[in-house]
Amino acid sequence: MVVAGRGSRGRPMGGRPARGRRRAARSGGRGARRGGRRAGPGRRTFTPELGEALYRLLYRARPGNLELGRQLQQLERKHKSRVYSELLYLLSHLRFEADEAKRCWQEIVAHRDAMQSRLAKDVDVRVALVSYFLEVNRRLHNPKIIELKVFEQTQKSAYRDELTGLSNYRYFQEYLEREVRRGERFSPPLSLVMVDIDNFKTFNDRHGHQAGNRALAAIARLLAGSLRKIDIAARYGGEEFALILPSTSKTGAQLVAERARVEVEKRTFLRSGSRTAKRLTVSMGVATYPADAREAEDLVRCADSALYVAKTRGRNQVHLYGENRRSYRRISAALDGTYCVLSAEYRPMTTLNVSEGGVLFVVDRELAVGSLLDVTLKLPGAGEEIAGSGRVVRVEERAPGRFEAAIRILDISTRHQAMLTRYVREAEPGVPMRAGVTRRRVARRG
Repeated sequence: MVVAGRGSRGRPMGGRPARGRRRAARSGGRGARRGGRRAGPGRRTFTPELGEALYRLLYRARPGNLELGRQLQQLERKHKSRVYSELLYLLSHLRFEADEAKRCWQEIVAHRDAMQSRLAKDVDVRVALVSYFLEVNRRLHNPKIIELKVFEQTQKSAYRDELTGLSNYRYFQEYLEREVRRGERFSPPLSLVMVDIDNFKTFNDRHGHQAGNRALAAIARLLAGSLRKIDIAARYGGEEFALILPSTSKTGAQLVAERARVEVEKRTFLRSGSRTAKRLTVSMGVATYPADAREAEDLVRCADSALYVAKTRGRNQVHLYGENRRSYRRISAALDGTYCVLSAEYRPMTTLNVSEGGVLFVVDRELAVGSLLDVTLKLPGAGEEIAGSGRVVRVEERAPGRFEAAIRILDISTRHQAMLTRYVREAEPGVPMRAGVTRRRVARRG
């Protein structure tokens, strides 16, 4: 059961932005805002694993009141008070901050106990929740009780584009914002590909809107067929599409986009009643969080700017925003640290720049490309060294006995990754960051 109703804090969903906004975005270039915003008061952080756990608990396991309380306490130990924000949203579609949600849930449980005492029978917590929000908290004014499966089917249709079968713009907005918020916490790269059908207006004018609609649907299927299950293909509007690729580097997104572009290029489109085959092509722009933008709106602007470049350079191509393949923002930083190659001996090194996914540093000997290293870095003010492992991807000799080596980080603890991420994101662009000279040896990790 879901209680669906507009409460005092309900928010209507936005529509597709005006065309003028996209024109303004295309002229923005690299001026997109880069300052990151953390999820703070008033911003709900979506946690996919928590939502799935609560869904299983409420609608599959169907626990009794005592068992429900015990399971929620277990989830709270892992996810803290966010459990109650997700729980109340799942049950009522009302949004609360974590602490307020926990307080409301405690009052709902007390209200249920009082109802059981008066009625001398067990009361389901859902019944108590409806009564609480109607008669005590009064957050709901005109609720509608609906079976969960019916609600999900209705919600699914609200997020689906009828012509192409892809996700619609509304779902695109919500999913992209959700993935950006997830990236703030877990730091995986997120890539966005904006897609536009080349010369589609000409195709429509010559062959009619029905042929155009069939072509749109066919291209939508080709785009969706190029993706993984966790990726999202959406119709952005008109002849434009968007591909959201979670946990995908800019290089990976380029491969996906290029594969989809080739599939469209090979496809022929026939006008009804005609044997003449027509071909269409697509142009694509790729941008990646957090290297290119830290906010969903800015990421769209960057990908759209890259798409515009692809159009102006002749169409039927994929263009990367910033014309580089970096998935993480790099900062200039002179950090002291150590590295170790297949031995227990750690040697000193100094970084030139660092990112959330790699390090460029100076050493006094040539390292073999492809070799694995253990590294430590001392971040300013951290109070401890962070440690990780990586693979050498590039080595250049800059002077006799001076080599620059770049590694891609392959293994790092969650806590040390969070420390590195915070350091990179808080650094002022263009200002080199220096650490102190204190350094210690650490034992080689097994």
